[in-house]
Amino acid sequence: MLKKIKYRIEILSKLIPFTYGVKRFLLLNLIINLAIMSLSFINPLIYRAFIDDIVLGGRFERINFIIIGYLLIFFITVIFGYVKNYSNNRLINRAVFKSKSKILHNYCELPFSDYENSSVGDMKMKLEDDTSTIGVFVENQTISYLISYIRAGISLIFLIIIDWRLTLFAIISIPVTFWLDNIISKREKILNNSNRENDQNMSSWLHASIQGWREIKALNLEISQKRQLARFLHKFALYFGKWINYWVARTLIIPKIKDEFFMQFGIYFIGGLLIMNGNLKIGSLFVFIMYYGMLSGSVKTVSGSDAELQSVMPIIHRWMSEIEKIKESEKTMTIIPDNSNIIEFENVSFKYSDNGKEIFNNFNLRIDKGERIAIIGKSGCGKTTLLKLLVGMVTPTSGNVFFAGINLSEIDISAMHRRIGFVMQENMLFNTSIKENLLYGKSIATDNDLIIACEKTYILDFIESLPNKFDTVIGERGIKLSGGQQQRLVLARLFLRDVDIFIFDEATNALDQYSENIVHDAIRNIGKDKTIIIVAHRDSSINLCDRKITLDSQN
Repeated sequence: MLKKIKYRIEILSKLIPFTYGVKRFLLLNLIINLAIMSLSFINPLIYRAFIDDIVLGGRFERINFIIIGYLLIFFITVIFGYVKNYSNNRLINRAVFKSKSKILHNYCELPFSDYENSSVGDMKMKLEDDTSTIGVFVENQTISYLISYIRAGISLIFLIIIDWRLTLFAIISIPVTFWLDNIISKREKILNNSNRENDQNMSSWLHASIQGWREIKALNLEISQKRQLARFLHKFALYFGKWINYWVARTLIIPKIKDEFFMQFGIYFIGGLLIMNGNLKIGSLFVFIMYYGMLSGSVKTVSGSDAELQSVMPIIHRWMSEIEKIKESEKTMTIIPDNSNIIEFENVSFKYSDNGKEIFNNFNLRIDKGERIAIIGKSGCGKTTLLKLLVGMVTPTSGNVFFAGINLSEIDISAMHRRIGFVMQENMLFNTSIKENLLYGKSIATDNDLIIACEKTYILDFIESLPNKFDTVIGERGIKLSGGQQQRLVLARLFLRDVDIFIFDEATNALDQYSENIVHDAIRNIGKDKTIIIVAHRDSSINLCDRKITLDSQN
């Protein structure tokens, strides 16, 4: 128990920074909960006065005071309950929002190699499901947990004052409750972890299936996809079925047998004997039962919270590991000069660790500002790897890559990426309007800026012909546009960003001749002070360049 309390304090220390701006609600929540708890101890005394003084004692002149007192406590409790829920929701919403923002920020700062080793499903689960568990923790494992401890202690004192013999019998169930909850929660923990892993794999599979729906239909794989979904859902049903059995046993069946069948019967029986012997009044027994209900409920809350915490410990661990991540590039980085975009490869060698094949060996290259460079070569010769080295997605095994005369290891890669724009075969377009997709390039762009950028890429006439023009929604990954229209829209976005280096990675290979010619015309509109790097196989794309770099397996 002490170990779990210490663990809660550790989690709280991590959570406090995420409640910035609403910390006052933490104190308000504590005060309100203490007030509600205090009022709950007065109600049994009112009931006892009603039974002993009015029903049994015949003092009906006190009925007005009892009714007024009861109604007053009721309305105050309702008001306090509203304030409690309001402050609790503010705390939970802020903590969850800040946690998600922190994890998303960490994802954006991940090294490129980490992205390749990350699962989409796992990243989604950490961002959504794990942070939701933190919201539940804020609600159930903090102030309400502390209040339950206080309520249990005060209830026990009242029970002893009323009758210590009955109290001894009443507390028999406390260690039994903690013991049973602890045993069952350990099994819940295993099932929760297995179910989360299944959910993670299903999310990754579903993400890939939705993205590749065209390929799935073309290859007639619908039946196999349905079977795979059935397998995931079958596992979920098995895990959830076992977990719900444990949960029902822990929260419903065992408490019902223990508290309602055994304990209440025993208390009424022993209490009846004490009343018959003149050691206890009927009103006192009634109050005892109410205070015992508070004690039992508080013990159930504490034990249930401990069990719940134990079952979700793996999720909490993952959350803490995510929010504790620190950006590796906190050291001061060299500022990139604004007037230089020179790219240099100096004796660069590189091989991937998984296959050991050397892609480059003492490779040297210099690309000056404003050059038009074509990179050609057979498939597998290292064209894509060269681009990855250029933008810092991978680091050389030996040698150095320089941008504006500065080693990539010494500059802020994000600042460099703001000066580079990619156009690829498959580009990132979002299921929103044309205008919003363009504004990803420059959020403060005016309508006139959008028009000029689209004129340069020869897509303005097409946009103007649409019923909703710039407000037309283009579908997931721009599915409602042709390949050439997608390329020109992405290029217009790069014009808005005003990047210094344009990289076309086989951007026109999948286009027909007409669409390719339009894209080529758009490329010719790029300013002479901008660097263009084209990876292509077609002569029509290569002819746009001033210099060819031919790669082979012996670079």
